[in-house]
Amino acid sequence: MALIENSRVKESSGGYERVFGNKSLGQLISRIQSTVISAGFELERMIMNRVYKIENLDDFLEKELIPEGVSVAPKKQVKKCELFDHSGIAEPDFIIFKRRHGKQNCYIVELKDGHVFDTKKASAERATVHSFAERNGHRLQSTVSSHICCFNQNDREAIFHGFKKKIPIGEILTGRQFCELLEIDYDEIIYLRKQDGQKNILFFIKELLKISEIKDKIKGFING
Repeated sequence: MALIENSRVKESSGGYERVFGNKSLGQLISRIQSTVISAGFELERMIMNRVYKIENLDDFLEKELIPEGVSVAPKKQVKKCELFDHSGIAEPDFIIFKRRHGKQNCYIVELKDGHVFDTKKASAERATVHSFAERNGHRLQSTVSSHICCFNQNDREAIFHGFKKKIPIGEILTGRQFCELLEIDYDEIIYLRKQDGQKNILFFIKELLKISEIKDKIKGFING
């Protein structure tokens, strides 16, 4: 679960402390930032818990036909695969193999929680999936396509503009489209993540009120 209460910040540069002039508040904001980062990993875990996970990608690729259904290789398996050329390129978050009605398709996907990036970052994200596909597509024994998924945005136009128009609409997947591809329940994942959000709000308020300076200021606002 991506909960603030579970986050631990071992060492901080003190940036948030300097912004607020309060060490305790700075540490709390650092824990929030750590939770934001861990939320992306938690999303990947939630997805992988709902799909058929490829345990050995080398063995999988050596099969004459991929199995019927949906099979997913996470970044960890992609990195370990000895059949791939990894030199000078980054591995994508997922390689998804789908066989339905005799058709084999492979989707190389980079997964994002957000959907707004600066121009340089947007270009780099697209380069990740395309470079990998160009280098290794012939090893995938399927019709290969490359995609960026922004899980929490269900407007492809918003994603398109958030990536500064550096990614063609046809390469964009919304969170719902991604889950439809995987044949898993998008609404269930969103529901579970919202539950985390409510817990985080309560924890954040409680921790704020433990800081005497903040508590006094809140009381001042309430009392006018």
